[in-house]
Amino acid sequence: MISYRIRVISTVICLSMMAFSNAGFAKEPLKKERSRSHIELDPTNTGTYTGEAGKDNYIANCSPCHGETGKGDGPLADTLGEGVRPRNLSDANLLSARTDEFLFKVTKSGGVSVGFSESMPSWKETFTDAEIKQIIQYVRNSICKCKYKDK
Repeated sequence: MISYRIRVISTVICLSMMAFSNAGFAKEPLKKERSRSHIELDPTNTGTYTGEAGKDNYIANCSPCHGETGKGDGPLADTLGEGVRPRNLSDANLLSARTDEFLFKVTKSGGVSVGFSESMPSWKETFTDAEIKQIIQYVRNSICKCKYKDK
């Protein structure tokens, strides 16, 4: 029984180290210097951001839990704790009910900041505000293919 626990703990530690070091997930090294000049709130006030896509950062840092297609089926999805699953970011009904400001807060400050699971970490030490907005735009345009719909 102890041997089993040691193997489980070792596996979780190794997978966590891979996820947070980008080992094995990034297709190419990420460039920190990026043009951020057109990152701003949408002037039509639809609650969405404009700007260049955040695909590289999503694939390297978000897909280990959320999966490359956003279905919550990444390689670390089953390691978050009993009954805890990453959100399905391809669910247009769910994401169209969430403003970009809400998604920004969850991404920057973690799930606990909005009453969600602590398994969703804070990314404020990893990404700039502009990069978080780029990731949100990538999720909106390429994964859920949805915009915020004011009720």
